[in-house]
Amino acid sequence: MNDFNRIVEFLKTLIFNTFGQLIWLLGLLFVFGFFLYFLARFTRTTYVKTTGSTLDIFVTGWIGTPIHELGHAIFCLLFRHQITEIKLYSPNSTDGTLGYINHAFDPKSIFQKIGNFFIGIGPIIFGTAVIYALLHFLVPNTREVFSSIDAQSKVLMKSVHGEFSGILNSLWDTTYSTLGTLFKMSNLNEYKFWIFLYLSMCISSHMELSPPDIKGAWKGLVSLTLFFLIINLIILSLEATGVSSHLGSWWHYIKLESHTAVINKWVGAFGALFIFSSIISGLNLLVTYIGLNIYSSIKGKGMVNPFW
Repeated sequence: MNDFNRIVEFLKTLIFNTFGQLIWLLGLLFVFGFFLYFLARFTRTTYVKTTGSTLDIFVTGWIGTPIHELGHAIFCLLFRHQITEIKLYSPNSTDGTLGYINHAFDPKSIFQKIGNFFIGIGPIIFGTAVIYALLHFLVPNTREVFSSIDAQSKVLMKSVHGEFSGILNSLWDTTYSTLGTLFKMSNLNEYKFWIFLYLSMCISSHMELSPPDIKGAWKGLVSLTLFFLIINLIILSLEATGVSSHLGSWWHYIKLESHTAVINKWVGAFGALFIFSSIISGLNLLVTYIGLNIYSSIKGKGMVNPFW
């Protein structure tokens, strides 16, 4: 019976460790990834219901679609997938496709199968990175905005580690601070700032993932989870049998938790950038919804529902 209990406890530890690590590493990506996805989807729906898809193609698609497809392509290259065909911007009036990428991979390769997850959500990650780059080059008070983003990253890391006390108020305060530094009067008087705002809105409105994107990402997530389970199984088995004690200082570098400080820094930074992208995407939805509903009302079509 004692052996059975030890096995049960071992399996519980294995499962909790694995899913705890996935939430730690990818939790913010899941939360804000879906949030950005729905904001982009509601924006596109507003366009379609008021003016059709043509206006969206010309107003935002010319830059948003290539960034979306490059997001897939970059992760194809990183995970050694073969790109068989790519169209960065090729609007198709028949099926509504604006661009696409076809790729192939070795189904026997764990690495390439995991890559499907990152390839599927690539537009969200790459789109956020491009908005960050635009912020750096086009916004005059970049350092001030980055300081607010850094403050948000520190708040987010507390939530990742289960410190939820006052987290919503802290996030609101840092988000309000970011908006205040971004929309300063000195920025509004600079043409570069308006270029940043337009380009970032174009990109954020095309972060929506297609059904094939989501399907591919899901398959990759399953492979990624199995990979973490196997790694944790090996590590916990070495600890349970005492083998780890013979590895000396090397054991410290093998465990993922030993690199907490570095991982926290990157997770927090990306989380803050996801919040910033969400702010831009939310502003884009608001401006689009108000502007196009005024147009729709003038045409006698009335207000539209962007949610379904």
